[in-house]
Amino acid sequence: MKKIVLLGALVASTLSVTAQTTAGKIFSGPDAGKGFQLGSEKSSQAILDMVKDYNANDSEKDLSHYSPEMQKKTGDFNKKWHAYAKKINNVPYAILPIKVVGSTDEIVMLQSTEEREAIDGSKQKMNLFELFKVDKSGKISDFNQYYSIPKSNEFGKTEGGKFITADPKNEVNGRPFQFSNRGEVEAIEKLNKAYNAMDITATLDFFADKVTITDFDGNKVVVTKNDLRAMVDGYTSLDWKINGILPIKIAYTDPVSGVFVTSTEKRISKDGSVWHKSLVEIFQFDLNGKISGIEQYSRPKK
Repeated sequence: MKKIVLLGALVASTLSVTAQTTAGKIFSGPDAGKGFQLGSEKSSQAILDMVKDYNANDSEKDLSHYSPEMQKKTGDFNKKWHAYAKKINNVPYAILPIKVVGSTDEIVMLQSTEEREAIDGSKQKMNLFELFKVDKSGKISDFNQYYSIPKSNEFGKTEGGKFITADPKNEVNGRPFQFSNRGEVEAIEKLNKAYNAMDITATLDFFADKVTITDFDGNKVVVTKNDLRAMVDGYTSLDWKINGILPIKIAYTDPVSGVFVTSTEKRISKDGSVWHKSLVEIFQFDLNGKISGIEQYSRPKK
């Protein structure tokens, strides 16, 4: 009898697990509190069919798997992407369809690797995790992509290069660089506009109270905002044309960044003399997002 009771309990437990139809939970939004159910093979196949046409590098066939709204939203990008790509190979690793309880739409999760070769010769390999929302007509109505980039990738990594210090024992020696994103590009563009307009008040707003400047001849000085104001006052016109802005920082350090700016500049002094150069300048942005240092390199503009 004891064995029968234990066997019954085991069967009941097994049936309880296999009968479970929902799992997980949504924590916010209109479906907050709801769980998930398994979706259909139809939705999985819809995504696999799309992947096949995507790998064929056929924008028209690729877009045919999307809803009219998604075609309108992403159509231009899709066409440009396929025109840029020479070869695409997305290899699915795992696929799982699920749905929110009570919803007619399904969510298909796809894990894959993807190799890309562009018409310009650039190559890229990605590890992808993607979420496709498939509506009741079997069309993709939404899409989100998450990725990791292998260290061997030709481009697209979040860090690279190497910072080399005079003292090899310095703790930051050998560290890679990362892109910085604290508004430096926008600040340089606004500074450019104010500087060319000779709006000294707006120009000085981008600078710290004291700025260390290493000029084109290697002279290093520490100047105040009043000193900067006097420098600009000596000209009748300024024409600073930027052609590149690159904000970077040393990885795993504080947010202080260095912004490389390539440009040409023409200055006309009040005495009529003209200064015309091609420039490379490094602007240091301090912890407060103000320019606290500038290093300047130049050559005559031909």
